[in-house]
Parts: sequence; structure tokens; C-alpha cells
Amino acid sequence: SAFPAMSAPDTEYPESERIAKSFSLASGSRIEISTIAGSVEIDTTSGRTADVEVVRAAPTQRELDCGAIVIEQVGPTLTIRSENRCQTIRSSHVVKLSVPRDVNLSLRNIAGHVRIGSTDGMVRLESIAGHVEAEGLREARMVSLANGLALTVSDLSARGISVISVMGAIDLDVGPRADAEVITRSVAGHIDNEVRGARIIEIDDANQRAVIGSGRGKIEIISVVGTIRIHG
Repeated sequence: SAFPAMSAPDTEYPESERIAKSFSLASGSRIEISTIAGSVEIDTTSGRTADVEVVRAAPTQRELDCGAIVIEQVGPTLTIRSENRCQTIRSSHVVKLSVPRDVNLSLRNIAGHVRIGSTDGMVRLESIAGHVEAEGLREARMVSLANGLALTVSDLSARGISVISVMGAIDLDVGPRADAEVITRSVAGHIDNEVRGARIIEIDDANQRAVIGSGRGKIEIISVVGTIRIHG
């Protein structure tokens, strides 16, 4: 595995199991991660191997035995998800991946924080309870983030970035050579645009439209309860 062995998960649960697997992924493959009771951290590499490490933990061996993590590759898709074989169990997960930087990522129903390294693929996030940190994104769709977002964008693709429904602050770093139209709508909080040379086309209490550089790419942020800081 590309990771040092984790001695213990985020919680203090005494019973735990560590799973480590590696997969070969072709360019444009998809990784789907869902229903994780804890954090997900993804680093990217220039290679073609995806290294997956999961530590799952529970207060008792019985509860540990009641749960499972499914890690399977079918065609171009690698799936990582939890399953419960009993009605009520207490458990936690820590998921760490090292993946090719050109794969597409989909994360759904994650109970902890999410960190994603620089990637060229499409990133889709839905229903994330913890804080989200993502760097060097080119295209993304994010919906229902419950604890804020720190986002660094690089050379935006034609599809751009869309963020909808966020509780908590958003920190958007557009980089020194930004070239984007940044649209913010329905913001219950202050919008602070610190980008030098940004042209504010439209502004009121809850909305702003700004053009940075030639405005070629598009970043859309809709429905936020919290402050938005935009900087380069």
C-alpha cells in the first residue's frame, strides 16, 4: 500500500479491521465511494494504480462483524461502500486512497470530512457531513455540503464547477492566473471578493457575478449559509 499503516481510526473504538487493496485503473475510470461512517482522503498520482486502505472500527467484535466494506472493480468502475448486516450498529470508517489523477470521482453520503488532491477528472460530491477540502479541481458538481468548503481551482474545463447548498463558510482560491466567471446566488452571508482586477458585473445583498481574466471558465455557487471568500 502507498500509505503507512494506520494504528487506529478517528474514534476510540477498540475493535478494528484494516483492509488494503490495489487496482489498475485505465484513463477515464470512475471511483464511486458511498455510505462511509467517517472520513475520506484521496491523493492523486501520475501512475495507473489505485491504492485503497480502509480502517473500520466498532465498540464490540459483534458490531464489527455486523458491518462490512465492499471494494470491487467492475469494468471501468471501482466501488467502495459500506454494508450493515444488522439493524443497529455503531461503527466508524477511515478511507484513504491514492489514485491516478485522471480518474473521475463520485462521493455520496459521507459522515466525516473529505479531502481531495489535485485531479483532472470530474469530481461529484453529494451529502457530505464533514468539511470538504479540494485542491486543483478542473470540473466538479457538489450538492449538500453540511460543514463548509475550501476549494482551489486550476485550469477550468468547459463544464466548470457547480456548488449547490452549503452550510458553512466557503473559501475559493482561483489561483494567480484565474480565468473565470464566478456567479454566487442566494448567499445568507458576506461575499468577499479579494481577486485583484476582478470585474463585479452584478451585486446585491445575496448575489454577485464577477469576471476574472477573460471569464472563460465558469464557477457557480448557489444557496449558501455562510461567508464566501474569493481570492487568488
